[in-house]
Order: sequence, then structure tokens, then C-alpha cells
Amino acid sequence: MRIVMIVGYPGVPWETDWVKSAGHAAEVIRLSNTDELTWPKVPGADYLGQDPDDPRHYQIKTFSWRPSRLLGRVSHVLMARRYQQAIRYIAGKYGPVDVVHAHFYWAHYLVAMKKALGMPYVVTEHHTSWQGHWTEPPPSPLGIKRARELYADAHTVIAVCRSLEDKIRSYGLGGNFEVIHNPVDASGFALPDAGDRPREGRDTVEFVSVARLAPAKGFDVLLDAFAAASRDDPRLRLTVVGDGRERAKLEEQAERLRIADVVTFAGRLPRPEIARLLGTSDAFVLASRAENLTVAVLEAWCAGLPVVTTDVGGHAEVMEPHLGHLVPSEDTAALADALRAVAAAPEAYDRHRIAVEARKRFAPETVGAELDRIYRSAAAADQARS
Repeated sequence: MRIVMIVGYPGVPWETDWVKSAGHAAEVIRLSNTDELTWPKVPGADYLGQDPDDPRHYQIKTFSWRPSRLLGRVSHVLMARRYQQAIRYIAGKYGPVDVVHAHFYWAHYLVAMKKALGMPYVVTEHHTSWQGHWTEPPPSPLGIKRARELYADAHTVIAVCRSLEDKIRSYGLGGNFEVIHNPVDASGFALPDAGDRPREGRDTVEFVSVARLAPAKGFDVLLDAFAAASRDDPRLRLTVVGDGRERAKLEEQAERLRIADVVTFAGRLPRPEIARLLGTSDAFVLASRAENLTVAVLEAWCAGLPVVTTDVGGHAEVMEPHLGHLVPSEDTAALADALRAVAAAPEAYDRHRIAVEARKRFAPETVGAELDRIYRSAAAADQARS
């Protein structure tokens, strides 16, 4: 079986993990959107670049005309044709393409592609905008219209959590939905030894948080809660991994709260460095205001860490008592209490058990088995129509 996976953020861990999961089900040719080609151009297709290190990975140059609604719609039509040309090229070079798999509701070009090429498609939806929080504005009326058409014509719409499916349906949108949680490739994460738990009486208790520094992630709430908890337990330390427009404001907040000496803003780090940091920390914390099912939480579990996070999106669907604490969003006091509870007894969490369970539950092989079933069903349904 051969699929084309269309992705928009090449190199981002969640995207790489979806591609790897699909690779357990089929031969995958990847198309990555880009504003400018940085790889050698494909002869006869100036809009395509081919990865010199991975011949089955292509860049496709996008149109990004947004000065007016009319030009935006024209660029959308032209981009749909460009995807069709790219898929025809791939089919001509590698053989028939059975299924196209894309991400997010803006992949509306798949509707025209299916009509023109007769190929079935699958969509994975994991955009936070469907949650409709002030930090993540909901899709525009045009976006909702396109999503309705996209989902209705898809063989399967994969939602990464039940909460997301429910939110989408609350907009009056239908489709053949299935819930499949985000995959995590934990091959670069050290597996804690059986019985490996933080020792009692340590000088510090290390918390880590990984996310972009944006209002949706609630770092302002986290800093307030951490200040309250660290006043009671001076052993607490926090490392914040990520960057974004809120960084300067958050650093000022840490200074104002007098916790700048125990909070480190590490900036954006590569995944191997994040894996190392998770392996040396005691717990993970994320104070999000809006999420679906954030990969950072799943990665923390794959590293064996207990997690303190908020009851937004799909977090409640995957949290269990032995995995950490779930607190209400925006509740600084509850978050501070959870931090204190973990710091008081980090040895209460079986890191080996947490890691083993998470790696099985969210493994690319596990997700790949689900994708194999979906891809085969899509291809069989297409053949039955032919």
C-alpha cells in the first residue's frame, strides 16, 4: 500500500511521529508545505523540491496570497491544482497512490483532488482552534464551511481526542470520525529502570514544562502557582522549555514574583535535549487554557514523569491517578496544591511503570496498526466504487 502524507510543519516532533506511524502501515511519500524551496528542484516541476537525504520527502511551494478574500480564494484554487500535479508526479514515479492523508481542517484542497484524481483521503484533525477558547479563536465562517465539505467527503476524520470530536460536532459538522491519540516516538527517551523513583530528602525537586510561550499555554498561571508553592517548599525548581511572544512578559513576571532564581527559561531545545531534560527531572507541569491532546504531556509520560496539568481537551481522557494530577484551568490555588503534593512525595510515582504504559499506549506501532486498518478500508471502499 502506498500513501501520500501531506504535512505543514516539517521537522516538528508530532508531525514526524505521525509520518513514522503511517510507515508501519504503508509506504509513505511525504509532501511538506513551504513558502520557499530549499531542496533541489524536481526536473520539470519547479514547485517541487526533493530532500537530498530522503528521496521520498518532497517540499511543495505554496501560494500565500492573503491581501484580500478574493485573492485568498484564488490562491486556494491554484494550490489545490498544485497538489493534484504533485500527486500525479508521485504516482508516475513510485506507482499508484492508494490514499492521501493530510492534517487540519484547512486541507480543503483534498475535496477537489478526490474529484479530479479519484483518490480517497483521510484527515487528522488536531487544531486547537476548535476548542473555541479566547486564546485560540475558532475557525472563521469560511473555515467552517470548508471543514464541513472536507469532513463530509473524507473516508475517515481522525480526531486526536474525544473532546475534539465533540467540539467539532457542536458546530454542526459531520463525518466518519474516529478517535486515535497522538503518537509518540520514544526511541530517544531513556527508559527508567524498574523501581527507579526519586530518592527522598533531596535538595531540589525539579519540574519541567515544554510548550510555546503563548497565552493558550497558561504560563502566567503556572508562574503564580509556582511562586505560591515554592514559598512553602524552597526545594522547588522549574525549567521552562519553549519560546514565543510571551517570553519577555513571563520573565518580567518571574522577577516580580521573586522566583527568577528558581525558574529557568531554557528557550527552544531540540528533541534529544528535551528527552535528556525529561530524564533528569522529577515531574512535568503544563497549565494550558486550551488543548486537544498535547504531545508534550505524552512525551513526559514516555519519559516516566508524573504530570500535573489542566482538565482541558483530552487530558481527562488519558489521565489516571498513578500518572499525576488534573486541576481546573485557571485555578492557581489548585495548581499550587498539586505542585506541593508531587514535591512532597515524588517517590510515590513508579517511573518505570508510567514510561512502559505510555510507550505502549502511544507508540507509532500502536497508531500504525489503526492507520493500517483505516487505509485498507479507504482503499477497499474506493475499489468498490470503481
